[in-house]
Formats: sequence, C-alpha cells, structure tokens
Amino acid sequence: MLNKKSKALQLSQFIALVASLLIAGQIGYTLYQGTPFCPNDGCKIVEKLTRVSPMVFNVVGFFFFQVIYWCLRAARGEMRRLPSLVPALLLTALAVEAVLTSFQYLIAQTFCAYCLTILGCIVVLNCLLGFRQLIHGVLVFAAATLSFASLDLYQAVAGKQPFKEGVFASRPGVTTYPEHFLFYASTCAHCEKVIAALKNNARATIHFNPIDQVTAIDLPKTTINAGYNPALNKALLNALGIDTIPVLMTRTPEGWAIRRGEAAILAQLSLPTRAETSGQSGAPSASQPVIPGLEGSDGCRVSADCTSPVPGSSPVR
Repeated sequence: MLNKKSKALQLSQFIALVASLLIAGQIGYTLYQGTPFCPNDGCKIVEKLTRVSPMVFNVVGFFFFQVIYWCLRAARGEMRRLPSLVPALLLTALAVEAVLTSFQYLIAQTFCAYCLTILGCIVVLNCLLGFRQLIHGVLVFAAATLSFASLDLYQAVAGKQPFKEGVFASRPGVTTYPEHFLFYASTCAHCEKVIAALKNNARATIHFNPIDQVTAIDLPKTTINAGYNPALNKALLNALGIDTIPVLMTRTPEGWAIRRGEAAILAQLSLPTRAETSGQSGAPSASQPVIPGLEGSDGCRVSADCTSPVPGSSPVR
C-alpha cells in the first residue's frame, strides 16, 4: 500500500513538472509571437471573450504547478509527509476550472484545447491523491458547474443591454429610423464587404456590434466606444439561435427585423428610407414578419474564423 502511494506521488510530481513546462512554453511563445499558441479555433474565441489577459492566467498557472511540484518533492514519495496545502490547492484549481469550462460550454459554445489540457492535468493530480480526494473533487467540480449553469446569463442580453454596452462604434444617418445594428467579426470576409459598402451609403443610422475584440473601423463620421463588451453581442446571437455572421438587426417604430448573410444585408442597406420615399409604397418595411436571409450561406460561422481574401484593405481590425 505504501509503495502504491509512493508511485502515485512520484507520478503526480512528474505531471506537475510537465504542466509547469507546458505553461512556461506558452508564456515564452506569447512573448515571442505576441499571441498565445492556439491548437484550435476555440482558443482564439475564448481569449476574445475574457476580460483578463491570457498571460495573467498562464503566469498564475505556472506558479500554481510549481508550488504543487515542490510540495510533492518535499513529501519524498510518502503521503504522510505531503503538506495539507496540496489537496486544498488542487480542489481550488478544480473549482476554477469548472467555472472556466462551463463558460466555454454555455457562453462561448466552443472549447479551448490548451485549457482542456490544463484541466486534464488538474483532474489527474486530484485522482492520484486517493479516493477521498477524488470524491471531494467530484463534489467541488459538480457544485461549481451547477452554480454557474443556474445563472440566467442571457437575461440582461435579451433586453437593451447588448445594444448599448455591445456597441463598438456608431454612425448617424440622415434619419433616426430605421436604426441598424450590425453584428460582425474582424475575421469575417463577408462582414468586411458589408462594412466596406457602407462607405458609399451614409443614409442609414447604424451601430456596429462586433463579437470579438476590435480597435478601429475604417468608416468616416463614426463615434468609437472603446469600453464595449463583445461577449454581450455573441451571447445575444447564441440566445437567438443565430450561428452565422454578419447579422443586421433593424429597429423601426413598428418593431424589429433580422437579416443574416452578406447579400440580404447589402440588399436591405441599399433600400431608401421611409423619409426618402416620401410616403411611396413599394419599399419593404424593416418590421415585416418574415426574417430575410436566414437561409443564406454567404456568411461565417460564429464559432470559427472566416478569412477568405477580400479585395482592398480590411475595414475592421
């Protein structure tokens, strides 16, 4: 029994060292390249939806695994020598990972492969400390996950919050209505075409709601809101069951209309406003009961980059 415990602690020590080296490599890669190493698209999406820099997570993670490693080394393979700090730290880490994993599943709706690797190391370390630690770990992980899942994270998004806090830039038009909200991403080629077309169409009042972090938009007479929250924009699309961009939400005194896809949006934005038609009939109302463009395929998936080449310079970055 003692020999088994000794081997388990030795394996735990090795895993903690490997995890430390993995995170150290990620830190070095980030400092050298200016961006974290991303095994899949999910890493980029999750990174853009967090307020804390990935470097902060990595530095904290590195010191965490270093503390675990040196504590295990001090135990010399004997469970009785193991500091009581180690089980408590591993349970805390499991609770944190439960929240982060729940966020990826419920909000980002994609998983970061690098984050899952770190989660795997923490889970294995907890399991190697014995059956009692395993039971405690299951309870902690389940409690944190259920607590996060019980929150109504879309309640604020369903109201006016995303149309205020999620607006990165606004450009007033010749009339107040219709008022457009364009949901887009900096990596979507179809979104770039829609924004580029707006250079020759200054009639519409339009707000720009990116689902990722952007710093500029190449359109004149726009007012920038640097403190916008892109997570609200993506959460709203998820709540509405919309999984592609660009998306144009149009508000009129009569109600709302939603159009999805490059062609449907460009067609709508090219229409004259009600004030310009001087009461003439024939122009479709923005509040019509149907939702044009929902069957279109000229868009990008919300959960992936869409970087097909677009002629000319990019209007978003």
